[in-house]
Amino acid sequence: MSDMSVTFLGTSSGGGPSESRNCSSLVCDMLANQSLWMVDCAEGTTRQFALQPFHAKPHLRIQKIAKIFITHMHADHIMGIVPLLRNLLFPPRDDNVFPANSTPRVEIYGPAGLRLFVRQIMKMSLTRTSDKYVVHELLAAEDSETPCQPRIPDSPLSNFNIAEPHILHCSEVAGLDIRPSPDGLWRAITQGSGKMSKIIVDAGPILHRDPCMGYVFSEVQFPSRKLVILGDTHDPSAIVPLCINPPPSLLIHEATDSHISHHADPSGRLSRRTAEAVHEKALSRGHSVPEMAGSFAKLVNAQDLVLNHIGGRFPAPRSAKDFARQQIMRDIETKASHAWGSGKHVTAARDFMRIDVPFNAGDSLASTDSTWIKGEIEAFRAQASVGEQNELITMEYTESRASTSVQRRSNDIEGSERGSKPRGRDRQMPAHHPGRGGVLARP
Repeated sequence: MSDMSVTFLGTSSGGGPSESRNCSSLVCDMLANQSLWMVDCAEGTTRQFALQPFHAKPHLRIQKIAKIFITHMHADHIMGIVPLLRNLLFPPRDDNVFPANSTPRVEIYGPAGLRLFVRQIMKMSLTRTSDKYVVHELLAAEDSETPCQPRIPDSPLSNFNIAEPHILHCSEVAGLDIRPSPDGLWRAITQGSGKMSKIIVDAGPILHRDPCMGYVFSEVQFPSRKLVILGDTHDPSAIVPLCINPPPSLLIHEATDSHISHHADPSGRLSRRTAEAVHEKALSRGHSVPEMAGSFAKLVNAQDLVLNHIGGRFPAPRSAKDFARQQIMRDIETKASHAWGSGKHVTAARDFMRIDVPFNAGDSLASTDSTWIKGEIEAFRAQASVGEQNELITMEYTESRASTSVQRRSNDIEGSERGSKPRGRDRQMPAHHPGRGGVLARP
């Protein structure tokens, strides 16, 4: 069996980038064929490849990225896509010669709006590349499709005219519009095969202030591994059907905010906020605290848990001797661990951390009966006190199945991520597989 690992390139919430953390991005190395899959791509992600420690094993290379998965359309998760493409696809030798090949070098998956976002920035920035890319959109029932009309050959105007958003960029291949299966999940949206493993990728909706999703990477053979990566969320329970039988070998869950115990913060700068106030604020902004991550890990019987999307008030330790920051991180990890109840250590991610995905040794849930699973989900949601917040954020939980109907309410980046500023030393720096279960339609 080959090694499977995750390397965190950015672990900050939207308040970053900061002195110690870049915004969201991670890379999965799971096929042992030198192919990398990325989840989210914030501003500054390209530079993180250059900043990675020289001794890093494996040493990540941009040119090895084959797939990019986007969880949602907030700026701290997508603003690095086009700069990354410019480095990945290479500039053409002749500005007037456009790529003739129809096979994309990189595939991008994500929610409605992603295709147009990438296309228009590529056009506005007059970006030309030697290779092609493609954007596949995972559409909810109410989402409309983004047209992919072919460009007019040898017409520079049609290549970069943003007034014609329906026309493909000269480096773009028409992508798929992937509709959910009847259970509300996007099943087998793509797959990959390596020397000794095969991975199938599923996706499911999770609740945040705006439409968001999580991705599940499942190894086919036995013994298997399952990697679950969630975007921003205050309630990921709709994705539970993808996270059970077998359970996750590794769960990556956000923990944007946290109450800090007084013993971990003698100065009182962070511990003066009550646990209730922190919890309420996180829920109101569609985010999680460590206890919520631990509770979800318990619900799906995860084998390992890593906390990600850490708030700007919690800078990463600069070294093993940075005892003050280490103490804060340990307090956050302990809170998640207690809620998880597994007796295992929880890890708070930091930039350039590499985590191996273990083989699945966990037990499946006690039952696969839909009524039993629904009861467990409702108990989790009640414990996390997310019921009332779901109504405030205008997201509806469909009781007939564990799925979510997500309605767009706002295109704004959440106020907490746009307006909050890290404190002290951590203040901001300048900064085509058609799938088995989904219903696919070419534009």
